[in-house]
Amino acid sequence: MDPTEDPRHPANHGNRVVESTDAADVSRKRVTQAREVDDGGTPTTPTLPRPMATGMVKGAVIGAIVGALLLTPLAFADILELGLVAKLAVVWIAGAAAGAAMGAVFLAGARAEDANPENDEYVYADGTSGRREGPGGIH
Repeated sequence: MDPTEDPRHPANHGNRVVESTDAADVSRKRVTQAREVDDGGTPTTPTLPRPMATGMVKGAVIGAIVGALLLTPLAFADILELGLVAKLAVVWIAGAAAGAAMGAVFLAGARAEDANPENDEYVYADGTSGRREGPGGIH
């Protein structure tokens, strides 16, 4: 058998004309496809469960405050030749940014774990529940 006749051969995949269509039909199909994508949302739009989103917002706010307060003593160090107000602004912005990022990630994950009912019980496709032994003997 010739290798190019094999359906798995790379030459049998790619841009082949399966059916002949005219330009109007192609345009109509593209419009329909674009409408379906618009109606369904874009696949790159991230969606978060409500507990995770609220945890992220609360974590960002709490983390920004804590981060700014933790870095405040650095403003009193004789590091930069700026006034105290400028140094306070720099360390508060840096602390707030770092704290907001860490708080958002931590509390978003923590809230998602708290709200996840699968953490209490696993339900499998065969209808059984409870924990099963996984790879490596992990329960």
